[in-house]
Amino acid sequence: MIYTIKSIDGWHIRIPLATPYHLSKVMGTLTHSDAVLIRITLEDGTGGWGECDPGGLNFTGDTGESVFADVRVRSRTMIGCNVEDWVRQGHGRNVRGTAGAVFDVACHDTLGRATGIPVWQLLGEQRRDRIDVLWPTSSGTAEDDLAIINQRYAQGFRTYMLKMGDRPALSDLERLKRVLGAVQSDVRIMVDANQGWSRDEAISFAEGAAALPLILIEQPVAADDHEGLHHVRQSGCTVSVDESVQKPEDAERIIAADAADIFSVKISKNGGLANSAFIANVVHQAGKRILMNSMIELGLTQAASLHLGCTLPNLVDCGHAYMSTLRMSDDVTDFSDWVENGIAILPDRPGLGVKVDESKVNHYQVEHFHVS
Repeated sequence: MIYTIKSIDGWHIRIPLATPYHLSKVMGTLTHSDAVLIRITLEDGTGGWGECDPGGLNFTGDTGESVFADVRVRSRTMIGCNVEDWVRQGHGRNVRGTAGAVFDVACHDTLGRATGIPVWQLLGEQRRDRIDVLWPTSSGTAEDDLAIINQRYAQGFRTYMLKMGDRPALSDLERLKRVLGAVQSDVRIMVDANQGWSRDEAISFAEGAAALPLILIEQPVAADDHEGLHHVRQSGCTVSVDESVQKPEDAERIIAADAADIFSVKISKNGGLANSAFIANVVHQAGKRILMNSMIELGLTQAASLHLGCTLPNLVDCGHAYMSTLRMSDDVTDFSDWVENGIAILPDRPGLGVKVDESKVNHYQVEHFHVS
């Protein structure tokens, strides 16, 4: 059978977060999702969905408006393409960035739905069918962190990411110590500065935290400061990169600079499933590990990330970022039902496996297009 694309519909949608999410002085405060969705329809009427999640000008260099405009134009070139060729021949490796990700995710979902197989089977070997979930806190005080940790601990969450980088690093170090001194013994903590510290601040934080039970420090310095990341690693803490690794070649450069221990994979940031899987393999070959992370995502991207995460041999032993839809005021899919007691469980369904409520897609739309 030939799985040829007949038409593509696209939506730019916005959904408010349940609670605003303050990151760092570089990344600011997020108040809503800003997602672009597409639905591919094949010649036989079957089809599938894709989602991408712009990170903003300070992160991925794009916005919902710019990505939606790019996707609208690219969609015209996709009419008549064969989604099986796209997936089997790795055409997703040829796309880049957020706009590229939406087509790669959609082609994987469409082929999976059309052939009756789950997306993980298109990516590799299934190594697990569930992954522990982390919960993030905003860049605030220790008291703010502990209030969230106590609430989410009762719901089964055991890994927490404390957002930092909005105040001096040594102030955040004291905040970390207060949190670690107050949490239950099975709680695990990581921190993410989102590029909010200078090199000297980050080194001071790492030196002060080296003896603490800390999983990792994510993106302590500017994304392009590989030398600074290397020096932070030498201070005794495990370093993860996020903003630093957007393209596959970024991962290769960071490995060559000995600048990170852990690489944060995000499906939209990294240009789709094919590129994310390639990055994960490069990292694995270097003896490094992967944190499955997220932008502010709806259920399609979260599902794509879970399918990939369930195939990887080198995940960090902690919770991973599959809580995004739980932090939204609403979602257009049923992904939130996949998270039970702090664990994301992959169902046995074709494609991505999420159910999309198109009435909600239309309710939250900012713009829509149709091409055929």
